[in-house]
Amino acid sequence: MRIGGSDFKDASALPNEDSPVDWLSLPATASAVSLWDSLHDAQVVSIRSNLLERVMDLSCEIEHLNKFHKLEEGFQFVLHLDCVQSARVLRYAIWPGGCSIPNGLSIDEQRKIVAEYQAKWREESASWNEFESRITREDEQVFDISDAALAMSPRGEFALKLCGHLNYATYHQVYLRFEALKISGSDGKQFELQEFQRLGEEYWEAFSNRAPSTK
Repeated sequence: MRIGGSDFKDASALPNEDSPVDWLSLPATASAVSLWDSLHDAQVVSIRSNLLERVMDLSCEIEHLNKFHKLEEGFQFVLHLDCVQSARVLRYAIWPGGCSIPNGLSIDEQRKIVAEYQAKWREESASWNEFESRITREDEQVFDISDAALAMSPRGEFALKLCGHLNYATYHQVYLRFEALKISGSDGKQFELQEFQRLGEEYWEAFSNRAPSTK
């Protein structure tokens, strides 16, 4: 008997309004916002978590935002998560068959080839404790973010997804579930979520308006 795809559906496993907000099973009532503008090309330089206090701090260096908004040298944005319920990380083993993109293809055709290639990568579970301990600014071991998004539930729960490369090598996806988010600077300045998003939006808008010779 074949079991898989549409042949097997467990209604009890489907997310509903009472399910925890989680990227792997988002309830229908959850809403998601992109954090790409603010966190693309950011580097997580340290992660500090406390199981007893149920908190986690992700310290991020975003060099292009620092320069554009004239923030002090070495300024870091700190994402402080309260009442952390879940911390998971997945790594991806790259398919060794390679990816060849012929000359003369359109951007859409190139993206299709890359997407088909990436679909062959193998998703593997990884240790959160090992992941967290490997990120240290002193040893220049960082998590380089390529994409980020935040999901919010009417019940007040949050889910954060971060995608990127650990130490510029292996692609990882990070999933965090928690009840409150605070964003601050290393100087103590507090940022509302919309304000943090706007910092990134202003940078990329200015970037897109630059003359080609200055990009």
